[in-house]
Amino acid sequence: MIYFDNSATTKPYKEVVDLVAKISYEEFGNPASLHSFGMRAERILEQSRKQLAETLKADPEEIIFTSGGTESINMAIKGTAEAMKRSGKHILSTPIEHPAALESLKVLEEMGFTVEMLNVDDKGRIDPEELKRKIRKDTILVNIMMVNNETGVIQPVAEAAQIIKSVNPKTVFHVDAVQAYGKLPIDTRKLKADIISFSAHKIHGPRGVGMMYLRHGTKIRPILTGGGQEKQYRSGTVNVPGIAGFACAAVRKTSQMEEDNRTIRQVRERLIAELKSRMPDQIRINSPEDGLPGILSISFRSVKSEVILHALEQHEIYVSSGSACSSKKNSISHVIKALNIPAPWSDGTIRFSFCGENNEEEATACAQALQEILNTYALSK
Repeated sequence: MIYFDNSATTKPYKEVVDLVAKISYEEFGNPASLHSFGMRAERILEQSRKQLAETLKADPEEIIFTSGGTESINMAIKGTAEAMKRSGKHILSTPIEHPAALESLKVLEEMGFTVEMLNVDDKGRIDPEELKRKIRKDTILVNIMMVNNETGVIQPVAEAAQIIKSVNPKTVFHVDAVQAYGKLPIDTRKLKADIISFSAHKIHGPRGVGMMYLRHGTKIRPILTGGGQEKQYRSGTVNVPGIAGFACAAVRKTSQMEEDNRTIRQVRERLIAELKSRMPDQIRINSPEDGLPGILSISFRSVKSEVILHALEQHEIYVSSGSACSSKKNSISHVIKALNIPAPWSDGTIRFSFCGENNEEEATACAQALQEILNTYALSK
């Protein structure tokens, strides 16, 4: 099996699975309980919070646990809007955000907020000067993802943060770092974002676990209310085994980030070289050269992505036709549309996403399978 769909989800590390199972079975106390069994669970929770905070150079008190990236993004966007609505209703974002952000923004528009989209170039990058021009006195939130989940383009979020705070210090800046965490260094002391969203299963951690970095002094309104867990920001019984697994994965992934990125870059370069050698006129590379190495978007001329995806599956090669959260909608991705990729190519866009456990031999095998598939398709037309 060749698994090139790591941006959808990753295979959890063995030690993560073992730790989650151990804590689930042996330390199943509720950390909100006052007895010693609950206190043991609380110690595991707080140790995990500390470990995750250290990977971000953050204060443990700034870490809020959630059920995943989608909940973190929803809480950041909707919670900020509710908390800041007396100061204004203007929000800035980009047209290539994750569906969790775009759908949240759509809800806010229905509630009377004004959502304005920044333009992106043919690689999906924003123009910091346009951001500077569009921030207003009533701009309460700017929402930008650090790494696009379909093309890997890296946004200048550090520069954006400086611009936002220089123009309107009251504007809240939320960064979706779900695809960036563990692959790019993130130092919250240098990246002056107010809120940052993360997810465990993108870095070989368990599914159903996420976190939000909430800078001291940033105000948001909870979207889940109840028992007041997570400092009143996110009610609900805390997933201690999953959070411990998240911390375990994060410590390993951030410590071997450079090594993984070297391996990933070699796999990416091999796949591109093989495809250019085998079918130079049949491919269009959508991802920028200086994007995240682990995400590679390639369009194949006049072949639908679903055809390629399922044909590769027959070779036990697993890829994606776009975001896993929107790939079942049978339409061209909103990201591909925003990049203005022409019609002969746009229908045949495939996302290859790699991890440190992939290798160059897999890239060669994938290219060979793609050559066979496209040759067969051409003969059948």
